[in-house]
Amino acid sequence: MLVRKTTILAKIESSYGVDPTPTASANCILIKDPQIKPKGESLVRDVLRASLSPLGATIGMKEVEVTFKTEIKGTGTRGQLPAFGWEGVLFRACGMSETVQAGTSITYQPVSTGFESCTLYIYKDGIRHVVTGCRGSFKITGEVGKPLEVEWSLKGVYNTPTDASPAAVTVSTVLPQPLLNAGFTIGAYAAVASKVEIDLAATISARKSINHPAGIVEQMYTGRDTKGSFDPIAVLEAVHPFWQRWTDGTLAAMNLGPIGATSGNIVTITAPKVQYMEINYGDREGELSYDVPLRFCQNAGDDELVITIT
Repeated sequence: MLVRKTTILAKIESSYGVDPTPTASANCILIKDPQIKPKGESLVRDVLRASLSPLGATIGMKEVEVTFKTEIKGTGTRGQLPAFGWEGVLFRACGMSETVQAGTSITYQPVSTGFESCTLYIYKDGIRHVVTGCRGSFKITGEVGKPLEVEWSLKGVYNTPTDASPAAVTVSTVLPQPLLNAGFTIGAYAAVASKVEIDLAATISARKSINHPAGIVEQMYTGRDTKGSFDPIAVLEAVHPFWQRWTDGTLAAMNLGPIGATSGNIVTITAPKVQYMEINYGDREGELSYDVPLRFCQNAGDDELVITIT
């Protein structure tokens, strides 16, 4: 059995925890660095007796955490979802709405009600893990000259793995675009940054139930604290007042994109109000730089982060 023969299928559930049966032809997503972490509560029987030998433990509540990475790219057709698997399913399972404007754009932004969930089929060569009721969070990372990546962390309901292999998969041939000529600005200032990070930082909490076979009836989306960071070259305050903006708690719009130039594969990420949370000095190959953590704040609400594909 081979490590590289790993396949993930993802499909939105119509009812929480009910397997919608994703297929290899319609729901396969290209991923890397996958990790499946079944977590069981080990109930050690620490009873007193004549022998010091340990007794066997039983497993109580069970859940699964799945982590992996994907690239951010378009569908290949402007304002149209593809027939095959796409990362939009994962955004939706992480508390984001999906808005499709035919022929124009696909947009994702946070919601505070009506949270969706997805089922994952993870094939590790000939072993299949079915993880239902998945909800989670993500972190977007970008480094100059490299494609934007998303680190996903999803929690779901445990189901016993079985022996199975996927049918022939259908995957996107759209190529991710490198982070170049990206139009990155904060408060209209075009910082000279080599990397940027955006973390939705959603909180997923287990709803426990003695009536459920695994002890956890639902993974609940209970909050988010969207944040990020970037590493600008240090400049005089007269050029851009980093320190004054931090002191004043200044709110300013952030823009990243458009990244790419081909219709159907152009990514733009915007935030209406971000704040500098700290300013730390750095060294970028001998050049003085800053490491600036960011807080993403609402404008009207549920709009602190908007991802648009055009």
